[in-house]
Amino acid sequence: MPEHILEIRNIHKRFGNQLVLNGIHLDVSEKEVVTIIGSSGSGKTTLLRCLNLLNEPDDGHIYFLGADLMDPKTNLEQLRMHIGMVFQSFNLFNNKNVLENCTLGPIRLLGLSKEEAEEKALSFLSKVGMLEFKHANVNQLSGGQKQRVAIARALTMNPRIMLFDEPTSALDPEMVGEVLTVIKNLANEGMTMVIVTHEMEFAKEVSDRIVFMDQGVIAEIGTPEEILVNPKEERTKSFLRRYTQD
Repeated sequence: MPEHILEIRNIHKRFGNQLVLNGIHLDVSEKEVVTIIGSSGSGKTTLLRCLNLLNEPDDGHIYFLGADLMDPKTNLEQLRMHIGMVFQSFNLFNNKNVLENCTLGPIRLLGLSKEEAEEKALSFLSKVGMLEFKHANVNQLSGGQKQRVAIARALTMNPRIMLFDEPTSALDPEMVGEVLTVIKNLANEGMTMVIVTHEMEFAKEVSDRIVFMDQGVIAEIGTPEEILVNPKEERTKSFLRRYTQD
């Protein structure tokens, strides 16, 4: 097995003439929680979406479990099944109930029977506190409930790593805590995670390392203490000052 579950090497990404990612290098170890912070437009979400090729980098390499995702010979669909993704906008199937949302992937992609998939889904719905809503129409759920279902759905695929793209940004303030608690519990259980977030207190609590991005580069990386309390780079300090003033 490779030393790191995920290795990002010299990733560049352009949208038209705009260089959004400019030579990103990053490693993520098994059971590590890495959070990515930075201003809007710094490249955070683009980087996260490159990690499972939702955005395809223009050049560079991304190694997941030792396989190069950029290599045409790599079985991308097989590897992608092991990368859980939770979006800020939930991306649930509105024409299916909670349980159906969580069993679709295991049945179609993992080849589980309906009974096996339901047993697995019910276990994860229980873990995120949504078991009583198993037959609910997802359109009737609050934002926080939808996001917890989205997390349960991702977990049913037995991911080796979970990617979270601003998982609380679409939520009302009173819903934020319930989702962050679920993510903290996953961290405590040893789930490998990369999280784009604007919740600094949460980042401080949950992260092994924090990545500060600015204008498409990693400007600074370190422990929560190093980045949030004693940043070295002036642009990190400037971002944090701005952030605490907001």
